[in-house]
Amino acid sequence: MPDMEIIRQLAHDVGADTALKLMAIFKDDADKRVQVIREYLEEGGDLQDLRIQAHSLKGLCRTYGAPRAGDVAMALQDACDAGDAVDIQAKAQVALDVIPGEVDAAIEAAQGLAAE
Repeated sequence: MPDMEIIRQLAHDVGADTALKLMAIFKDDADKRVQVIREYLEEGGDLQDLRIQAHSLKGLCRTYGAPRAGDVAMALQDACDAGDAVDIQAKAQVALDVIPGEVDAAIEAAQGLAAE
């Protein structure tokens, strides 16, 4: 569920039109980082890069009103820090299952707010 307080504050701070542009950039960035997670699950890869993507997603999602996605990204980051391959795989799958929908929900909330 989007954090409407964050989304409203963003729209208040920069204006509705700019907020929507920033949200679109957020979605593009989040999508690219989620793709790295997907590729990690499918092909393996650099654990440090996975951690960096999770860390970045944590901040992005929390900044743009998708706190649940931020929490999921933090759990993946923590799993990377612990180095437990099984937990990393599980948390990465949760990230793929949760983050895209939460990002989309935040975008939709911002669009709805702008239409008011």
